[in-house]
Amino acid sequence: MFFLKGFGMVRYIYYKLLNIYLNYRRKPYIAEMKKFITANTSIISSNCFAGLIMQDLGMQYNSPTLGLYFMAPDYIEFLKHLEFYLTKAEIVFVEHSKYPLGDERRKNWKHWYPIGLPDGKVEIHFLHYHSEEDAREKWHRRAARVNFNKLLVVGMEQNLCTEKEIAAFDQLSFEKKYFFSSKRVNSKNCLFLKEYEKKGEVGDAYKKNHVFYKALLDALHKADLNPVN
Repeated sequence: MFFLKGFGMVRYIYYKLLNIYLNYRRKPYIAEMKKFITANTSIISSNCFAGLIMQDLGMQYNSPTLGLYFMAPDYIEFLKHLEFYLTKAEIVFVEHSKYPLGDERRKNWKHWYPIGLPDGKVEIHFLHYHSEEDAREKWHRRAARVNFNKLLVVGMEQNLCTEKEIAAFDQLSFEKKYFFSSKRVNSKNCLFLKEYEKKGEVGDAYKKNHVFYKALLDALHKADLNPVN
């Protein structure tokens, strides 16, 4: 028992220090980010990255894509019909993921969480929710706030992502869209992260958030210098 308590305390201190370090590393980018991401910008992401940005910038949650994640094929389908999935589709909850990896992850997660499918098609893992009711209510409430006239769409090479999904993301018609990748892809939308070059996919945007913030800011600066006509 003493060992467990001691181990738990060490773990608590480790994560406390890690958060302090991460906050220190990304802090210089936050003020700069506010120049490009205003309060009426809705951030759509394939995982919790949108939530991290909104928290750091003190924004209202005007997008439902936080506290959750999509598998890459489902995220592309979601983006292709974004307005439909956010304004008209009802969420159906299921007992099991259609992906073996999805069930394996939920089994190993620290708590049970719901898996929902808007219109019964796009699978969403509500990672930081504890009930279907909470997931459904917050999804619809935040989806109703989305500003379709000012979107920042973010994708990441993870969660079963292949070159097919990267290419499909590149074809989407959003004005501001960025895709974090561990590969050098010939696309102005693709943000290559050298830190993950030999990993096969990008890592956790929370654990190395300063890396993602820097790459995103560099892209936003370039877009500002070369605006879309």
